Amino acid sequence: MEKKFLVLFFLTLFLSFTIRIFYLTQNPEGFEQTEAAFSYNAYSVLRTLHDEDGKFLPFILVSVGDYKLAGYMYWQIPFIALLGLNEFSVRFSAITAGMISLILIYFISYKVFDRRKISLLTLFFTGIAPWHILLSRMGYDPIVAFMFYLFSVAFFVGWYKRGRIYLVLLSSISLSLGILTYYSVWVLAPFTILFYWIAIYKKSQEKISRLAGIFLLLLPILMMGKLLLLTQGQRLYQDSTYQVHANPLLEEQVREDQREFPLFITRMFHNKLIFYPQFLLQNFSNNLSFDFLFLRGDKVDRRFYVPYNGVLYLWSAPFIFLGVLYFWKRHSLLKNLIILGLIGLIFFGSSFSELGSETERTIFAVPLFSLLLSYGLITIHKNTRKYPASVVFLGCIIAVLIINIAYFNHQYYWHANIHEAYGRYFGTRQMLSSLLPLESKYKKIVIPDSAYIFYYFYNRVDPQVAQAESVFRLSTVNFNGLALRSKVGNYLTMPIECPAAGKLNVLYVCRGTNIPKNSKIITIIRYRDTQPAYTLLEFIPKESTFPLPINLRYMDKYGVIDDKNDAYWKTEKEISGT
Repeated sequence: MEKKFLVLFFLTLFLSFTIRIFYLTQNPEGFEQTEAAFSYNAYSVLRTLHDEDGKFLPFILVSVGDYKLAGYMYWQIPFIALLGLNEFSVRFSAITAGMISLILIYFISYKVFDRRKISLLTLFFTGIAPWHILLSRMGYDPIVAFMFYLFSVAFFVGWYKRGRIYLVLLSSISLSLGILTYYSVWVLAPFTILFYWIAIYKKSQEKISRLAGIFLLLLPILMMGKLLLLTQGQRLYQDSTYQVHANPLLEEQVREDQREFPLFITRMFHNKLIFYPQFLLQNFSNNLSFDFLFLRGDKVDRRFYVPYNGVLYLWSAPFIFLGVLYFWKRHSLLKNLIILGLIGLIFFGSSFSELGSETERTIFAVPLFSLLLSYGLITIHKNTRKYPASVVFLGCIIAVLIINIAYFNHQYYWHANIHEAYGRYFGTRQMLSSLLPLESKYKKIVIPDSAYIFYYFYNRVDPQVAQAESVFRLSTVNFNGLALRSKVGNYLTMPIECPAAGKLNVLYVCRGTNIPKNSKIITIIRYRDTQPAYTLLEFIPKESTFPLPINLRYMDKYGVIDDKNDAYWKTEKEISGT
């Protein structure tokens, strides 16, 4: 029996690894800005001990203005040192974290529930879950933070079983690394530390052991405090549901009431105390919904959107619901509160954040759903195996699962790269490569400001050069409120998708579908659905007489900027003077 489980364990891991390594750099298509930023900064720290902005061994990466936590950057360093700075090394670092997390899920499940079948099935269903696959195949921080959090839980479970105090220290360090890696851990950390403290107080008989355990668990709190001081809450402010949507909606309701009702009536019905909880519950119900879990998945972030697929297989829905009922019946109130409460906490924490991805923020829930799915499936099998048709029934269940997996793979490897693929930064490497033979033909080349990090990444620019260029900043800020670099290498950057007016003999790299009327298109790099990803163009003195290519349209205003003018671009508003 031991050998059988060992074989199944390694076969499950092999299957999970194969799923994740297959066509790794080709799918998902495109290499996203966050992937490039983390990896280039890892390369910079590896070479110089400073990030792209010249900060020594940073805890925070300001980068494009999103104040990324630096934990994932440090995780990438050995992979880049061994495999070089390329798309494969970046994504392989995520695969490694994903595979380690699967092993930890099995270990924790087995140590807590002491049931090999449940633990093996939990490992298997997490390994094939779209949720886990999506985040294991892209170079993002959530999967690494997930791994660190699981390390913390595993070490603490080990302490609970064996009583070795050094395991509490390792658990504390792991949780601190999770806090340094991804903001969602900040939601889980206070409750996790509180649970650890209660467990230490009840488990430890000696006062010195209690004090030592509690003292060691102060490390994650200190880490969170330091990061809050470093960021001054900037990322939390940017990402806040209240800041992005709730405040504007509340102000709109106040404006609608002001002309008809006295101010005290307006404020009685439309205030933060009443409106914010409603808005938060609305977000919570949207996040923890059948639609997100089983039907359509992440509708916010196109990087993780697989058309008409949830983050879990639709096949699993009835078994998860049965698993909840069975788990509630078979286990103590404490275990139920931990499992179901954790799911609620993870999704409730996600409700506070408006930007970014539901899939990323809630990845911590995937092993919990896999555990409940395993309980539900085993319950069905136990209750039906005495019937003659049980083999046929089991065969039908397996067949439907295979069909569901095949459908997901078809949608993931084909449709996800075509259907609304605008969030994937497809074509950036091709765009930068196409500029090289054109450099000698133009006085200047102007690229989007968001492309600066790709220039550094694909050209493997010396970090010292990037650090020196960090002082050159645009006068216009991006949507995160940060002025990005105004020049990279020989290229200038612009904070707009495409200018309405520009200079002659200058090559402009535009994004979006709107181009100026007085432009000559050099080349178009398209998504697979024929929408333009990048349009390379130059300005001409008069309106273009060439037929307008498909999926492009002209702006209403256009013009030419004189060579004596320092500006290299103008928007339509600037041309019209509004």
